[in-house]
Amino acid sequence: MRPLVLALALALAGPAHAEGEVLDVARATVTLQDGRTLAVSEGCWLSTERCVLTARELRRLDAENAELRRQSARVPVVVLVAVVLGAGVGFAAARLAR
Repeated sequence: MRPLVLALALALAGPAHAEGEVLDVARATVTLQDGRTLAVSEGCWLSTERCVLTARELRRLDAENAELRRQSARVPVVVLVAVVLGAGVGFAAARLAR
C-alpha cells in the first residue's frame, strides 16, 4: 500500500502542490519507479509531511497498544487472587457462623 501512496504522490507532485494536505483522487495514472503505469480509481494523495506525521502516529499507537497488552496480561492474575481470597474469606465466615 505504501508504494502506491508514494507513487500517487510522485505522480501528482508536478501539477498539484499541496504540502500539508490530503487530496482526494477520483482517477489517476501512476507511473511506478520501475516504469510501469497503473490506473488508479479512488484514493488519496498525501504530502510528504502528512506521510511522516501519519507514520509517527502509527508508531506511537503501536507502542501504546503493546503497553496495554502487557498491562492486560497482569489483570487476570490479580482477579484470580482476589477470587481465591474472597472464596477463602467466605468459607471461613461460613464456618465461623455455624
